[in-house]
Amino acid sequence: MGLRPSVDVVLRSTPVPQSAPTDLGVSFVVGLSDSGPANTATLVSSISDFERIFGLRTTYSVLYDALDIYFREGGANAYVSRVVGPSATTGFKNLNDAGAAVSLVANALGPGAGSANISVGVRAGSSGALFVIFVVVGGVEVETSPDLADQNAAVLWGKSSNYIRLVLGASANNPAVAAAAALSAGNDDRNNVVDAQWQTALDGIPEALGPGQVWAPGRTTDVGHTQLLAHAYNRSRVGILDAPDTPTISVLQASATGARAGNQRFGAMFWPWAVCPGVVSGSTRKVPYSAIQAGVLARNDASGFGPSDPAAGDNGVSFTAIDLSQPAVSDASRDTLNKSGIDVVRMMFGSARTYGWRSLVDPVADSDWINFGHVRLYTAIVADANQIGERFMFDKLDGQGTKISEFEKDLKGMLARYYSSGDLYGATPQDAYRVDVGPSVNTPTTLSKNELHAVLYVKMSPFSEYIRIEIVKLPITQTV
Repeated sequence: MGLRPSVDVVLRSTPVPQSAPTDLGVSFVVGLSDSGPANTATLVSSISDFERIFGLRTTYSVLYDALDIYFREGGANAYVSRVVGPSATTGFKNLNDAGAAVSLVANALGPGAGSANISVGVRAGSSGALFVIFVVVGGVEVETSPDLADQNAAVLWGKSSNYIRLVLGASANNPAVAAAAALSAGNDDRNNVVDAQWQTALDGIPEALGPGQVWAPGRTTDVGHTQLLAHAYNRSRVGILDAPDTPTISVLQASATGARAGNQRFGAMFWPWAVCPGVVSGSTRKVPYSAIQAGVLARNDASGFGPSDPAAGDNGVSFTAIDLSQPAVSDASRDTLNKSGIDVVRMMFGSARTYGWRSLVDPVADSDWINFGHVRLYTAIVADANQIGERFMFDKLDGQGTKISEFEKDLKGMLARYYSSGDLYGATPQDAYRVDVGPSVNTPTTLSKNELHAVLYVKMSPFSEYIRIEIVKLPITQTV
């Protein structure tokens, strides 16, 4: 033990294990773009990040606008999985050795014609056989490697490039000096994208990235909705669905019904879309409301709201929407939509605000899960419980029950935090939750199989959806 007070720096033989992700504010987004990695989750933390990796705004996709608005609303992190067609191709450039054999192949990060805007060259290093690889975009050298000793060093450097990836060619020799030359033009085959390609993009977002919101801005088909909800269920996330951009109530109701394929507890549908300021001053653009709702949730989570707190009403006000894509509906129609599982956005007090917080469940058949906040709380508890469980993985289960008691204590501590934030309902903690790790749960049989079990019982707090205030007028001669 070191002297105190003092700073002690020591060598550690193994790294500290990373904790499992538990941030509910993260978004997982699928859509079309001009360039960038396909079918794999790529983190972007600003619209500049998106432009650098996935390209500029396009006319054929709402993904750019949706993420731009998401960040303006308060979103901090989004994992983007790009959708491409079944015959998509990636542009490349061969880097030859002195004998014209292929030493390295420079590939664009993903399919698309934009690869033709990227040029790659080789120059001599500072001495001997060293060489340098450089990347040029728009006539500007945007990346330059350090001195590289061999092909493997080049491949390793390429793993951190923002524009290319390098793979070994047939030759074992280093590449020869060559002026920068453009990669071939790839093809994203976006005109042939069907449901299967959207599913592939969703599958590219692993469960290990943790909880959060998954959305496909502007995708309003029944298959699109059920794919999002299945992903949310299988990976302990929630789906933010866009309703069709139509004023027809029956069409909206049919869309909500079409999403109920077994995973409807894990998502909510929002209507209508939003009108936001455009990228050019004085212009406007129409944006699917999933972008705004995901941004508001991220903003609220970062501000200390509990996972079950509705991002609706005063806590669901948009920072960016200046109007809505559809005219306001009557109170009766809004009531109909709400009961159908569609959360309506309203223009109130000069701003757009979410004015519903229901999941997509049938309110009669599955009334316990009407509250959309309950499934967000469930995914939060899953993420925290998973983190706790990993800490006990491979621990020795002693006969005195010491380790099981520690397990119980950690789980109770986690639920106590949700009780303190008001997410769990009860006059006392004992009323709100219970953790059972007793002999009926951890039996001699389960323990002999090297299993550690726990059962969590929780009461999730409701939210106010209907408020009634009564006023009694008294004569002035009567005591109040």
